[in-house]
Amino acid sequence: MEDSKTKSIIRDTIGKYISEILVIFIGISISFFFDEWRDNRKDDETVKKHLTFLRTNLAEDTLKLTAYINHGNRLVNSINKLAYFKQDSEITGNINFYIDNAASYLAFKSNQMAYEEIKQTAHTNLIKNDSLRTLFLSYYTVKIPYCTEWCKIDEVHTMTQVIPEMSIYFPVVVDSLNRISSQEKVKALRLKKIRNLLLANSTYKKATMDAFISAKKAAVNLLKEIDDELKK
Repeated sequence: MEDSKTKSIIRDTIGKYISEILVIFIGISISFFFDEWRDNRKDDETVKKHLTFLRTNLAEDTLKLTAYINHGNRLVNSINKLAYFKQDSEITGNINFYIDNAASYLAFKSNQMAYEEIKQTAHTNLIKNDSLRTLFLSYYTVKIPYCTEWCKIDEVHTMTQVIPEMSIYFPVVVDSLNRISSQEKVKALRLKKIRNLLLANSTYKKATMDAFISAKKAAVNLLKEIDDELKK
């Protein structure tokens, strides 16, 4: 009888301890759950803030890329006028304008404030949408550097090859172009070396614009992905 009573007491004691442990375990689990929920909510708010800022930067980039693509087309058109003319009369009327454009280069600069903020705070991994994260990294680590590289190629060729060679025969600055007659400029433009330099420069500018077009397409796709994410 005594043993039965002792066993009952032991069972009650063990049951009590188990109940207390379960209560503590459940309490800790609930606490962890709410902590994780709060952290996730905080992360979601941080990502939303980053994406909103990023969207502003991308919208600006898209407008600038569109402007630079149009500007580049004008430069290429002018260069081609100087390189492919057959009759003097085809270019004499706007020759100063064409020369000024031929002596220009493309220099696009992306607004990367949001990107730098995300990178410096190490918040890239907070972007849970894999497609969005991939587009984001591709745009800023591949597309934009490629644009920058081609802008530099265009700049170096224009500044070190095209302008110095043309300057031997006539000024390349609009304000002083009138010091040399149109006939003298046309004669110089028929020189094989100048023509070849202009054709190469046109090719570099076309490649730069291709980079702009690709970057613009990537920016538009990224903007769409961001808009979809912000709507969730």
